[in-house]
Amino acid sequence: MILCVDVGNTATKIALVRGTRVVRRVAVMTNASERETARAFARVVRGTRVLDGAAVSSVRPKATDAIVRAVVRATGLYPIVVNHRTPMPIEIAVRYPARVGTDRLCAACGAVGARRRDAIVVDVGSAITVNLVRDRVFLGGVIMPGPATSLAALHAFTEQLPRLDIESQVPTRIDDTESAMRWGALLAGVGGIRLAVSMLDRRAGRRPQRFVTGGNAPKLSRWLPRDWKRAPDLTLLGLAGIVRFQEA
Repeated sequence: MILCVDVGNTATKIALVRGTRVVRRVAVMTNASERETARAFARVVRGTRVLDGAAVSSVRPKATDAIVRAVVRATGLYPIVVNHRTPMPIEIAVRYPARVGTDRLCAACGAVGARRRDAIVVDVGSAITVNLVRDRVFLGGVIMPGPATSLAALHAFTEQLPRLDIESQVPTRIDDTESAMRWGALLAGVGGIRLAVSMLDRRAGRRPQRFVTGGNAPKLSRWLPRDWKRAPDLTLLGLAGIVRFQEA
């Protein structure tokens, strides 16, 4: 089994991956205390006798060192900390590889797996990213605000619009300000995703399999086509794939 850690802007997912399946997972807030994070690692690795490796993807550089220390304390292993120079089962062909979030690269690795060559990966979190992999080459894509970020921006840059959190329940009204804002954030995300996928199809010259992942994906999934594959563990599976690629 492989210990995989995905440090996001809001939450950190800690998981054990066996093959192509997550067998145990715990999530903590990325700004959680060192003690709380250590407890999360202990819950994940409890009873595991042998680990085949460990890997970390982080979009929060200031949190990375603490997570690496937590992995070492919990397992005795020093993890692979993924960046654009890490050997992985895809190539990177963008202008500034060092600026690409490792979560985007790991999700792309999870989408193509061992056999697939093409994929479009939609990751819905604080930001929405829509990325193209063609012939196992990461070609970049689109970054836009996620629903919660859109709501926060509306409050921050206007005088009268309230501070709102994104809710799991779809608004039923359109005749009040809060409902109008929530609908706007949801539909802007969905519309942006659909247009981005259409653009990347044209870039690919074919129709790659679509994958939808990320913590806020369930809030938008009902408006996305049913044949788009829902893959909540894509980044974690990609991390495990990168570990295996080092061993091959």
